Order: sequence, then structure tokens, then C-alpha cells
Amino acid sequence: MIWAVHSLDALTLLDAVADSICIVDGIWQISYANTHAIAEMARGTGLVGMDLWEAVPGIEGSNFGEVCRRCMADRLPRDVEGYFAPLGNWLSIRAIPLSEGLAVLFRTITPQKQSESALRTSEQRFRAMFDTLGRGILFYDGDGRITDANPAAERILGFGFAEMEGLSSGDARWRAVDEADNFLPANMHPTNLALHTGQRVQNFIMGIFNPILSERRWISVDANPLFGGEGPRPSQVYTVFEDITEKRQAEYELRQSKLHLALAQRVASIGSAAIDFRTGKWDWSDETYRIYGVKRESFTPSAPALASLVHPDDRNELLSKPALARRGVTPPPIEYRIKRPDGAERILRREATLARDDKGKVVGIVGTVQDVTDQRAAQREKYLLETQLHHAQRLDALGTLASGIAHDLNNTLVPVLALSEAVAKSLPKDDTRRPLVELIHQAGERARDLVAQVLAFARPEKPESRTIDVETLLHETMGLVRASIPTSIEIVERINSVSSIFGDAGKLHQVLVNLFANAASAIGVGPGKIEISVAETYAEPLDNPNGNMDFCVIISITDSGCGMDETTQARIFEPFFTTKRVGAGTGLGLSIAHGIVAAHGGHIRVASHPGRGSRFDVILPVAK
Repeated sequence: MIWAVHSLDALTLLDAVADSICIVDGIWQISYANTHAIAEMARGTGLVGMDLWEAVPGIEGSNFGEVCRRCMADRLPRDVEGYFAPLGNWLSIRAIPLSEGLAVLFRTITPQKQSESALRTSEQRFRAMFDTLGRGILFYDGDGRITDANPAAERILGFGFAEMEGLSSGDARWRAVDEADNFLPANMHPTNLALHTGQRVQNFIMGIFNPILSERRWISVDANPLFGGEGPRPSQVYTVFEDITEKRQAEYELRQSKLHLALAQRVASIGSAAIDFRTGKWDWSDETYRIYGVKRESFTPSAPALASLVHPDDRNELLSKPALARRGVTPPPIEYRIKRPDGAERILRREATLARDDKGKVVGIVGTVQDVTDQRAAQREKYLLETQLHHAQRLDALGTLASGIAHDLNNTLVPVLALSEAVAKSLPKDDTRRPLVELIHQAGERARDLVAQVLAFARPEKPESRTIDVETLLHETMGLVRASIPTSIEIVERINSVSSIFGDAGKLHQVLVNLFANAASAIGVGPGKIEISVAETYAEPLDNPNGNMDFCVIISITDSGCGMDETTQARIFEPFFTTKRVGAGTGLGLSIAHGIVAAHGGHIRVASHPGRGSRFDVILPVAK
């Protein structure tokens, strides 16, 4: 036997070896095969005594057979590895010369080869991705110095890898700044933050200088620590970053556009609002929230929320518009009233249009909301001023006409009065014709008095400008008025001291007496109440069509009479207009009163409702 050690211990030892072992003699006969070899070649115990080339089909002429022959020939150890098709595995073989023959050790290395192949494939894939990825990638060692960079990193940073290799993240050549455009210290760089904390840093915005483009570029960086060494400190860091310069500029422009839009909406007091029918989401601009008097943080737009702000009388019409839009009908403009949480009431105008998708299907509604409260108030003020102007022009035209008629009528009455008086005096007192002539004279006098009133309306005299104590004027007037007012009418005085005015006390007394007489006439024979009060305040332009009035005195006479409708109110200051029965009034009282107050630089304002009485305000400027 060429293998001298056939003791039980030796065989046990060879069986325990991880490799498969065969021993052949000088004529290639197998003298020993351990358990692994027998199992590898699935031959049972029949290997011993067999020729190696017969025992292992396919070894003849292969690299493995060649190694065995060369080892046998030159008596030197030989190694080889490769894929052995007969066994379907990768093998690693070592041939060792013995004194007589060879020891052939072989091992299956298929799992190792498969792992190496998978690793190479993975490395190839990683390198392909690394080189073609649009985002920049840098690898840093434990000292924070660059060890690898992909082409995207070279393009974004403006440096080749040869220039970047070994640079630290805090190198001055980066000219790094933070998001606020301030100098970025090295210890605040995301790479160093990841190295020192062991934590991932995400979405870190910073600026660097690109020397190729000669401009600053903005990048968003993710820094990721890698742990491979001993201790808790990362052994490497890799950063992934993208160029967000254009995106940042677009976002800046978008923010500016939104600011400009918000400013324009604020100046115009026009907000925007939209409803997405697909999601049910409502979207309001900042100005819309301001118009409604609510805050974005505490108010969520919706139909119920909007309904809580809209006037009940306008609620149904406004909230019906989205349903109209869903049917493909563009809602018409609408004005409605709201009450803000702070109690302010406003008038809003909404205009809307339909939002459609690419196929023309209605998917929402987009509209504008405008606060038109001030505009509508100005329009009402303009209308009232125009109405008052037309009324004044009408009164002026009537005054001119009345003046001409009164002048001619007055000339006609002169001979009637003079001759009737002369004839009456010439007749004896017991003459039956004398009462008839006196009746003619009395009628002439009444006609003369009427002409005098017409002339007073048509050619009002300029009042004497004297300082008048309003409290005294009112008390004197009330002393005379009480004697002419029926006792069934209660008179309430709320007279207090106010600023003095300029004017003619006698003419103003005439105005107040006329207003009290009209108030008593409106109450009639039944019980009622007339209240007189005085106050002072700043006059609104609407209350002063005759000039620029600042601080003013307001004398108010309120009655509980029958009141007036709007048609009557529009005509009460017209000469000869009266609501009394024929022969009970001339219709000149309020016209004359209006003229007197206007001559004082003031205005008469009336408020009345049928069955609810009337209030006349005499508004006069205070003495300066």
C-alpha cells in the first residue's frame, strides 16, 4: 500500500476534512477516498481500486486531468479551479505529490462563484446607476473628504472628480451659503452633520458656486451616514443632491405673483373663490377671507359655513347657484348681504364662471367676490343728491313762475282794494250795499296776503345774520305753540344747551310754528304726542346739498300722526301742494319753511311711514 497510515484515527481525521480527498498510486489507481469524495461523486465505496480516469468521467482531457498529470510528472503541487460539467459544479482542485502517487483534494465552490457573480452584477448595476443618475452623488470618508463622485455631481458642482477628490465639504472653493443666503460654516454642512450626529439629514437647501457656469446654483441635499467600522461613529457618508435653481426661481416668481395678486385683490377689494365638484373642496383667496371678516386658521369654507354669514333673505338664492353650475348653466351675477362675525353688515357682488376639464365636462365653479357696500352707498347718496337738486330746481322754476303771477296779481288787486275801501266809506252805515262792498274788500285783503306768501316763497329775503341761542329760541317758540295746540296732544320737550347759530330768529320761529301746526294737523282731533328735541353733530354731505356744512345743530319735531307715503314725501316742499281739504290750506307753508332754512345754509330732512307718524329734522350750521 502506498498510503501507510491506515489507522482508525487517520481515516477519521481525513473524513473530517472539509475537502474531498482521493489518493491514487503511480498507475492512477484510487487507493483511498474519504467520505466527502464518495458523496461528491455519488459512487458509494466503489472508488477504491478503480482507475481515476474511469472513476471520474470527463476528467480526461480537462484542466483538472492536466493538473493531475503534470503533478505526477514533475512532482510539484498544482492548483486549478473552474466549472466541471460532468458534476455540474464549480470545483477548486489541488494536486499534491506523494512518495508513490498523488493526493487530489477538491472542493465545490459553486455557491462562492454564484455570490461573486451576483456581487459583480450588483456592482455593475450600481455603477451604471451611479454614472447615469440625474442627481449628484458624492461619497465621503470618515474624515469628511470626497472619495467618489458621479458625472451628475461633476456637472452640478462644476468640478471634475480629479479636482474634487480629497476635498472637504467645508472647502472655500464651494462658496457655500445657507437657504437665507448667509455664509454656511463647515460644521453646519449636511455631510458633517451626518458624520457627527450619525443621523440622516434631509432636504437641506444650500447654495454653491459653479465655476463653469460662473454663477451660484441652489441644491437640495440628503446626507446619509454609513456604519461599517468599529464604534458608533459613521465610517462613511454619501450625499444625494439635485439642482433646484430653476425650481427655486419658479417658486420665487410664483410667490411674487401670489403677493401681487393678493395686493391687487386687496386694493380692488375683490377676492376669488372656487369650488371643485370632484372633491367638494372650497378654495378662497386671502382677500375673500378678509371680505367675509373671517380668518383662514379658524374658518373652513363650505355651504353651511357660508350660510351662517349670509342674510337670511339672500341665503337661498346664493346657495342655489352651485347646483345651477352643475347642470352646465353659468350662474348670473348676484348681490347679497352678509353679517360679519364682528357685526358689520356688508353688500357683496359675486360673478362666476364654469370650470371644465379637457373633455368639456363641468368640474367646478370659479368666481370673484367684491365688497360693493361703499359703492352702493355712494350710488344711493348720488341718487338722493340728484333728487334734491332736481327738487330745488323745480322749486326755483315754480318760484320764478309764482313771482311773475304774484306781481301781476298784486297790481290787479291794488284798484280792487283801494276802490272797495273808498266805496264802502262813501256809503251810509245803514246802506244795504255797504256789507257787500266790505266783503269785496275783505276778499281782496285775503288775496293780498296770499300774494305776500307767494312772494315770500318766490323771493325769500336773506336772513339777518345774528347769533341765536338755540335753547332760548326753542323755549320762546314753545311758549307760543302750546296755546295753539289742542290739549289732547301731549308735547314733550327735550331741549338742552347746544352751540349757537347765525340767522334770523323771527324766520326760524316761523319755520318751527309751521312744523308744529302740520304735526298737530297730522294727529287730528284724537290724542297724540309731539316731541321736540335738539342735538349737535357732524353733518353728512347728504344732509347738506346747499354748502359745505361741518358741525351742525339738528332740531327734530316728531309726531304720532298719520304719516306719509313716499309719493307724498317727494312733493311736500312743492308750492301749493297740500294734503288738506280744499280751502283748509294754501300749500305754501312747507315751501316757505324750506326756503327759509335753505337761506340759512341748512336743510330740512323728513322721515315718515303711513300710520307711524313723521319726523322733521331742521339741520343748521353752528356759528363759527
